[in-house]
Amino acid sequence: MRKRILGAAVLFGFIVSLTAASNVKEDVAVKEIPAMEGLVAGSIRFAHSFTPESDEKTEIEKKESIIVGTAYDDDLMQEKIRNTQEEQIEEIAQTDQIVQETPTEQEIQTAQVLPENRWHITLSPDEMELLARIVWLESQGEPVEGQQAVVEVVFNRMRSEVYPDTLYEVLSQKNPVQFCSFKNRDRAKPTQKEYDSIQQVLDGKTRILRDDTMYFSTFPLTEHVEVKIGGHYFCY
Repeated sequence: MRKRILGAAVLFGFIVSLTAASNVKEDVAVKEIPAMEGLVAGSIRFAHSFTPESDEKTEIEKKESIIVGTAYDDDLMQEKIRNTQEEQIEEIAQTDQIVQETPTEQEIQTAQVLPENRWHITLSPDEMELLARIVWLESQGEPVEGQQAVVEVVFNRMRSEVYPDTLYEVLSQKNPVQFCSFKNRDRAKPTQKEYDSIQQVLDGKTRILRDDTMYFSTFPLTEHVEVKIGGHYFCY
């Protein structure tokens, strides 16, 4: 009988303990600390629990708990965004500068066709053909140097203030007449030799005559003979 009473008392005490534990209410008091540096900073909250009953009565141990949350540092985030934007702008500017400094295909082609001769003269295909005809008529039997000297006389006149500026006008000038063969230009049959002689002068690979040598003929036209090449006297 005593054992039954003792067992009932123990069971009753256990039920009372469970009831007390189920009635425990925790109210969390949160303390925020300032956000730490970084894109994600932790905010630490301290939570304290308590019960209506005393610790001695409920035998529930109250512990300080730490709850870690996340927060964004707005100022630092904005600064990083600004830095990224500035880097992108600088990169775009550098790219634009590289593009601007890089020559285009047209500029490269233009640079390649710039004249390298001392007269800074270039000839169109039609002008090249016309000059080749005159060189053939005037010096077809002359050595290459003699043909090149004839071309230099033509270019000297084109750059002189005394004579016209264009190839056609220089070759067709009638008073005074130097290139009397101009009227027979349609009968000329220039060869590769004439074209090569002209191209050598255009490329700046010759310097046979002075810049003021304006005449050539089978006899001296002035008392100032610079050189005689083949059958021609070149005078200034």
